[in-house]
Amino acid sequence: MDTTQLGTLFMKLGAANAKVTLNVYNEIIKKPGSPQALNVLNCCVEAYKFAILSFEMVSSELVEDPQTANYDVAVIGPEIGNCENELINAKVQAPQLLAGNQFMKYYVSMGYEIR
Repeated sequence: MDTTQLGTLFMKLGAANAKVTLNVYNEIIKKPGSPQALNVLNCCVEAYKFAILSFEMVSSELVEDPQTANYDVAVIGPEIGNCENELINAKVQAPQLLAGNQFMKYYVSMGYEIR
């Protein structure tokens, strides 16, 4: 397996993981909570939708333009980092979300290193 195939696999796994975490966010939103927490959760939902689209786009870009793919995966990191910080600041107690955010960081790191 060459690095392009490996990168494509990682990006597909990243998108799949993001979809699972997005579902967790959507389930938590349905539960009663503070307006601040709801706002943060909704912002994180948008960040995860962006991440899914980006991971899927990067999968196809790796073949044609690896440099653009590296950039596109790199911009996911700050979005997820902001989400994580906002969850902590809003005191949202959801370990599965923090774990999902951590996995996202791993996929971003892997994707960024594939050339």
